[in-house]
Amino acid sequence: MPENTIYRSLYAMALYAVIQSLVWALVRHLGDNMSTATLFFFRNLVGLATAVPLLMNGGFGLFKTQRFSLHLLRASAAFTGGLAVFYAVAHVPLATVVAITYTAPIFASLFAMVVFREGITLARISILIVGFLGTMMVLRPSFDVETGGLVGAVIAAVATAVAFLTVKHLSSTERSGTIVAYPFLLILPVSTILALLDWTMPTLADIPLLIVMGIGISAGQYFMARAFALADASVVLPVDFLRLLVAAFVGALAFGDVIDSWVLAGAAVILAATVYGAKKERAAATLAAD
Repeated sequence: MPENTIYRSLYAMALYAVIQSLVWALVRHLGDNMSTATLFFFRNLVGLATAVPLLMNGGFGLFKTQRFSLHLLRASAAFTGGLAVFYAVAHVPLATVVAITYTAPIFASLFAMVVFREGITLARISILIVGFLGTMMVLRPSFDVETGGLVGAVIAAVATAVAFLTVKHLSSTERSGTIVAYPFLLILPVSTILALLDWTMPTLADIPLLIVMGIGISAGQYFMARAFALADASVVLPVDFLRLLVAAFVGALAFGDVIDSWVLAGAAVILAATVYGAKKERAAATLAAD
């Protein structure tokens, strides 16, 4: 792999990590005066607006698919995970939420073995055990935090894992624009109804922040996808630790969160297991191709 490509992938992953942490801090700030349902509605409304250029280029043919059930599954995961992480960010220290979300690839590996009947190997079992131990390290010092927020973070990680696997299977037949646009199209009507049931009227000062939040989330997802497109997961995943460091710093500075060494250590263990797993998957794929 050319050195320039590696640098670009690392730069893209770093941008994702910083943007995602700052956006979650913004969600927490807005969540002091706005309901989770209202915030989630604006996130999807702005997200759909960012997909308009894709619609202009591809027309309504962008939504032509033979795999609607998989798109529906991905949208359901995005809906559940999005609501859960918005709730978690509003009730749990930012660094703790980030650390728990690192378990998403580990959950994805578990689902791949159980649901999609992918091979059960000693390496995968070891990764699951190490990832579980890392998760316990994160949760251990946090039992004094609101339980609902911790549960929300875990649900978000599980939902993200489902989204990972559905995108993996959709990418073999669907256009990238179709994969990006479908969740917003399916989620927005449901999130609109949910918001109406628990509506909080934003102030004029909130509107620009809501727009920045929506654009930031979409931009972060773009840079993450770009990073994985340019380099192997084992190359870019270590940079994602920056997301935890930024979240811990911003949480302490803006919200008075305590930087907990157990959270940092547990996140490092989880991320190390994920990187090791990515390397093993790449090696297995290379061996199978030979």
